[in-house]
Amino acid sequence: MSKFSRLSLTQKLLSAVALPLLIVAVVLGIIVSQQLNRAIPSLIDNAGTRQVEARADEISRWINGYRSWNAVLAEDERLAEDLPVATHLGWLAKRYPPGGTIESLFFSNASGDTITHAGVPLDISERSYFKTLVTEGSQDSLLVDPVISMVSGLPTALVVDTVFDERGNRAGLLGITVSMAAVSDITSAINIGEGSYGWLIDSQGQVIAHPVEEYRMSLNYTDADRTQGYQGLDALSQSILGGAPGSGEITMPSGERTRLMWSPVKGTSWVVGVTVPMTAFTAVTNSLLKSLLLAGGLLLVLLLVVVAYAARRSLAPIKHTANAMADIAQGKGDLTRRLEVKSQDEIGDLARGFNAFVERMQATLQEVRHNAQTVLAGASDMADGTHELSSRTDQAAANIQETSASMEEIHSTVAHTSQASEQANGLAIEAAGASKRGTESMTQMESKMGAISESSNKISDIIGLIDSIAFQTNILALNASVEAARAGEQGRGFAVVANEVRTLASRSATAAQDIRALIDVSVNHAKEGNHIVKSAAQQMQEIHRSITQVSDVIGEITAGAREQTAGIEQVNTAVAEMDTMTQQNASMVSQNASLAAQMRKNAERLDQLMSEFVLGDSQPLPISANATPPAPSNPRLPAASPAPSAPKARKAVAEPEWEAF
Repeated sequence: MSKFSRLSLTQKLLSAVALPLLIVAVVLGIIVSQQLNRAIPSLIDNAGTRQVEARADEISRWINGYRSWNAVLAEDERLAEDLPVATHLGWLAKRYPPGGTIESLFFSNASGDTITHAGVPLDISERSYFKTLVTEGSQDSLLVDPVISMVSGLPTALVVDTVFDERGNRAGLLGITVSMAAVSDITSAINIGEGSYGWLIDSQGQVIAHPVEEYRMSLNYTDADRTQGYQGLDALSQSILGGAPGSGEITMPSGERTRLMWSPVKGTSWVVGVTVPMTAFTAVTNSLLKSLLLAGGLLLVLLLVVVAYAARRSLAPIKHTANAMADIAQGKGDLTRRLEVKSQDEIGDLARGFNAFVERMQATLQEVRHNAQTVLAGASDMADGTHELSSRTDQAAANIQETSASMEEIHSTVAHTSQASEQANGLAIEAAGASKRGTESMTQMESKMGAISESSNKISDIIGLIDSIAFQTNILALNASVEAARAGEQGRGFAVVANEVRTLASRSATAAQDIRALIDVSVNHAKEGNHIVKSAAQQMQEIHRSITQVSDVIGEITAGAREQTAGIEQVNTAVAEMDTMTQQNASMVSQNASLAAQMRKNAERLDQLMSEFVLGDSQPLPISANATPPAPSNPRLPAASPAPSAPKARKAVAEPEWEAF
């Protein structure tokens, strides 16, 4: 009920119209659904039965036409002549209709020898239809249940007739094989509703025509429950093959309930039928209900649109009154606006009462506005003073910021001076270390030079030894020559001399290796001496740079001292300006206090005007007569800031009253 009370008048009126209509539509839908559910099944049964009977008659006329045609051909006397079957090939080829439903035309004599229109010889003496027509003679014409053709691989039916001679004896038979494709087209035309399909079975329950090609000649209704998963089809097939039309229900392998209607084909042992899903019986009902619901929904929407338009036209004055009062309640209403009185009913009375109320409000609030303008003028003066006070305060803050910046510069300069002193000390230490390293490098260079001199002396001795060995080698070689000349072939002395020569040669080789090693050592010592000399030169350069940096640091210390002096002077100036601004601020606070007292009197007058209206049980907060703060006793002190609190307190009292109004 609370939700319904929050609806607008238009919504309530639409609900009052729509709910009964919806209830009526639901009741009518239930009644129509029950009536249709009782009437539709019988209608579908009748339509299905008529279609099945029509298709059965069509198939009967179709197959009987071929039987009549074949029977007429079998009466030709030329077939009864006792001649080889091959002699009838021309006759068969001439009468075969190419490109039609007839797949083959053949003739067989009394012995079973057979020839087709294409010249293919066969022996059908053991075929059951040959025995029935020729051997046993129990029938003159026969329609054999369809089988899979050996030529096309499709289902074909066999029509055969007995050929009699002039004495009435059975001289053979004439037959045709007819394609069952046309029968499938006929059964496919059966349509009882969505999901329905037609079929044709032979005398054994074998499916001849079916929309699913894989079921043709493979599905048998007499054992479909066991092989294909149907439920109830085996038992129902006995009634289907009983020779009378009828209907029944089975369950498909998918679990869907279906209804079968059938009719036998006259002149054959075949049966035509249709399978209809049980959902087809309710599909028509559902379709009709959807159409009715759609039409009813459209009519309901149209009716609601008309009712809503009429309601909005009738209730528009009330909506305008509510909007105007809402604007006044929010402080945004135009009090010069009046509602137009168009009728003498309750809506007209509401408009007149609203106009009188707004007129009284306009007169009262005009006086309130006059007093508000007075308060506004005082507030403007106070705002100007406050703005100037704020500007001076900002200037004082800027001075303080400048003072802070100067102190920061002083701190930075002092810190920089300390860092420069530490840096000078470190550079001096580095200069001493560099000097010490230069001395050590010079000592190492002297030691290396001594080693080079010693190696050179050794080289001189070895070279003298080599010279001596070379001299002795020459003498020995001379002696060896003399001895060799004296000895002739004996050459003993020559062998001794040759041995000595080899010994001296070995010593010469050893001395040569020593010379090479000493030369390599001398070269290395020379390189190391060169590196040491370069290192000494670099150390001397570092000493020079360190001394230069020490001089620069001392200069920076002097500049920092000068910046400290200038910063201290700026701090003194800023403090003097802050003192002057403080005195001026105290004077402005005193002026603000006087303006606050005047604003209080105007606010009391506004409160008296507002008290003429009935605002409910709430009472306005009492206003103290001593709310005006005293003027500051010491104009130099910035303690006059409590003065602005009086207007804030008054505002806190006035705002609830305006909201209640």
